[in-house]
Amino acid sequence: MSPLVYWQLDVFAERPLAGNGVAVFPDACTLSPAAMQALTQELRQFESVFLLPGESPDEYGARIFTMEEELPFAGHPIIGAAALLHHLHNPAATAEWTLQLAAKSVHLRTRRQGSGFYAEMDQGLATFGARLSTEQAQVFAEAFSLSATDLDDRYPATVVSTGLPYLLLPVTPLGLTRAKQRRTFDAELAAYGAAFVFLLEVDGHEGRTWDPLGVIEDIATGSAAGPVAAFLVQHDLHRRGEAFSLNQGRFLNRPSRLDVCVGSDGRVSVGGSVQLLARAELQANAAELG
Repeated sequence: MSPLVYWQLDVFAERPLAGNGVAVFPDACTLSPAAMQALTQELRQFESVFLLPGESPDEYGARIFTMEEELPFAGHPIIGAAALLHHLHNPAATAEWTLQLAAKSVHLRTRRQGSGFYAEMDQGLATFGARLSTEQAQVFAEAFSLSATDLDDRYPATVVSTGLPYLLLPVTPLGLTRAKQRRTFDAELAAYGAAFVFLLEVDGHEGRTWDPLGVIEDIATGSAAGPVAAFLVQHDLHRRGEAFSLNQGRFLNRPSRLDVCVGSDGRVSVGGSVQLLARAELQANAAELG
């Protein structure tokens, strides 16, 4: 039996050892969901993605895990997965892929770029949910060790989703720098139909977010980039059809650039550069992994 192979990639990265790392298993057919979860915990990635070949060479199923749970959708694992599929299966300069997730089907375009790749996903239409009052937003600000003066009161905290619902919490530049999550707030988020909070410094197009426990800060969050793009367009800070970039990872010394655009039809695209970092083989077989 051939050993199980996985790759380490850096996503939204202009060079290796920047951007957001992800482990990609290009053929996970022999792995159970329990093994996928255990491997993600072992590798201690923010997320890992496990690919399952589909009915055609450019279609794959994809399952995404954090160390705590399986996600219905995520950004940087999908972009990394498409880049790796291009590397492994298509010698052409450009390619297209469809990945079927638990929440949705995602279409991606990839192209070779230097020693790496550039990948762009169509996240579909953004949906807007709850809009919080100033008092409601202050509750979440306090959970990040911030005061009312750290909120950017020009824009309302709003729940936006392109597959994973984020509460976008606009903050000042100083608030973004000072933020440190000091408690969990799952029940409060659920009451507004959100899964995560994304702190957004609007003028600098920069953001931060953490895992649900507030322990691990994410480096570059593709699933939040689409909602942020839609939010900025809704507030007339960018036009439909205009491409622009978002920044994340500065506070972790992993600078990341996420390219976004809301099309004339309202569909949101998110893209970025991907670097191949390493290839590894598991010594344990699928049966031993459980």
